Amino acid sequence: MKILLSILLTFTFAFSAQIDEFASEVKYSRDYNSALKLAKQQNKPLMLVVVGDYCPWCKKFERKTLNSSLVRSQVKKDFIPVIIDKAKDKGKYPPKFNSKLIPTVFFINPNTQKHVFESLGYSKEVVFAIDMDLALKAYKKSEKK
Repeated sequence: MKILLSILLTFTFAFSAQIDEFASEVKYSRDYNSALKLAKQQNKPLMLVVVGDYCPWCKKFERKTLNSSLVRSQVKKDFIPVIIDKAKDKGKYPPKFNSKLIPTVFFINPNTQKHVFESLGYSKEVVFAIDMDLALKAYKKSEKK
């Protein structure tokens, strides 16, 4: 039983470390509140990526879509990105963004903390780039209200 517990803990920490490593590599925050503060300061929408360490589609979304040069350059220019683990980071971000479907990306107006656009599930880089364009338009529209 102790061996099984040790193995489970090892895998849990390894997967959590993968999200941290990815965040560091692509320059995404792991802290919702500090990213929210930065989004307010820079007047940019917050891009909240909700993933799970147990989700193969999340890993594919990170590796193939979020890590693509097209998406990386658009994120850097237009958004303040933060990535959170749905289960492990519970309580560290507003529960209204605890999506049942993962991966999910919420594009949030930092001033109202309401999402203006939502991208559900895995999508290829070109489709996600279109989602980012739509999210940016929705954010700008929400700022005019």
